[in-house]
Amino acid sequence: MQDPIAMGWKVERGNKDYFAELASKAGMSGAALFDLMVENLELDDRGLPTWLPRDDSKGQLPIDKP
Repeated sequence: MQDPIAMGWKVERGNKDYFAELASKAGMSGAALFDLMVENLELDDRGLPTWLPRDDSKGQLPIDKP
């Protein structure tokens, strides 16, 4: 680590426990898994994670594709 910092976020306990379990299964700390996850996020054309919902389609009706 080049510039470590403690994160003071409050998160859902179940999600924190699940994340810690994933890290343990991977044989790494939660912090190491977080860093690896952030460094490998796939981003879309907005620069946001691909799994994040898009707001630019609000108010539009879905178009069925043949």
